[in-house]
Amino acid sequence: MSKKELRQNMISTLKSMDKDAKSKAEDSITAHAKDFIRKHAFKSVGIVLPMKIEYDTWKLIDELLNSGIEVYSPQCHYDDKSMTFHRLTSKEEVTLDEKNIPIPNPEAPVNNDVDLLIVPGLIFSTDGYRIGYGGGFYDRFLTSFKGSTASLIFSEQLGETIVMEHDLPVDTLITDKEILSVKAVREHEE
Repeated sequence: MSKKELRQNMISTLKSMDKDAKSKAEDSITAHAKDFIRKHAFKSVGIVLPMKIEYDTWKLIDELLNSGIEVYSPQCHYDDKSMTFHRLTSKEEVTLDEKNIPIPNPEAPVNNDVDLLIVPGLIFSTDGYRIGYGGGFYDRFLTSFKGSTASLIFSEQLGETIVMEHDLPVDTLITDKEILSVKAVREHEE
């Protein structure tokens, strides 16, 4: 299967998830993510604002804001496919960019060097490689990012990926069922 076909299949899977089961899975992902962030004492987190079919990141964002952890969300710059992560302190600050993607206030302070970056995507291999939406924004950003990375995913999103030379894996996968330290697994296999 091509990346395009894998993306389409996963989008169909996510769209067909039972609403109640999805909500319960999101609560479990949030609990696992909170435990993970607390355990590692991260003080700042970069996290995408929610897309309709993926994990509702507001569940975690609200928890982080309430616990005093700094939250930064991306603004995509379509001309050069770069991103800047702007401070987010409430939902009221959110606006839409030219492609109707929710973004934080573009005038808010920038921190592209957060302690933990939550990397979105559609499909993840058990060693942390991902297939995103095909824009390449995170692939470019990750080439110079030095902090920890994790992805918040439904267990249904674990599957076959196609790894390209430029792809960089995440360190940790946080699912509704478990936390997978995929970086440690990769290092052990080397």
